[in-house]
Amino acid sequence: MNMRITGLEATKRALKKEIDKLRTPHYALVGIHESAGMEPKSDLTVATLGAIQHFGTEKIPARPWLDKGAETGTKDYLDTVREGIQEGLDAKRIMARVGLEAEGAIRKYITELDSPPNKPSTIQRKKSSNPLIDTGNMRQSVTSVVVARKPMEGME
Repeated sequence: MNMRITGLEATKRALKKEIDKLRTPHYALVGIHESAGMEPKSDLTVATLGAIQHFGTEKIPARPWLDKGAETGTKDYLDTVREGIQEGLDAKRIMARVGLEAEGAIRKYITELDSPPNKPSTIQRKKSSNPLIDTGNMRQSVTSVVVARKPMEGME
C-alpha cells in the first residue's frame, strides 16, 4: 500500500500563519491603575490603598487580592481566548475581553474575601465585616487596559 500526501507543506505554512496571528505583543494589565486617582477622604491614592491591603503593614494584615483573585478566573480566560479565536477577533480585542474577565474575577474575590477578619472595632466603625470593602471604591477601581509592550513585574 502506497500513500501519498499532497499539500502538506502548504498546510504547514497556512497553519503557521494562523498560529503567528495569535502571537501578540498585547497584554491585558489588570489592577488599580494610577488613573484611579485618590481614595475619598484620604491622602492615599486608590492604588496605594490596594497595595497596602494586598501586602499588609505593621498594623494591617496582608490580604492578597490581586493575584489570588486573578487566578480564580483562569478557566474563563481560556474560554474567552477560544471564543475570540472562533469569532475571528484579533489578539488585541481578545486581550481586552480577557482583561474584562479578570476584572470580574478580582472584584468577586474582593467581595468574597473574609480572611483574615477585621477586628471587632473595625467592623463596628465600617458597619461591615468584609476586610477589603469600606466604601467599595477600591473594588470598583479594578480595571484593565491593553498595552502593546511587555509589562514590568511588580509595582511601578
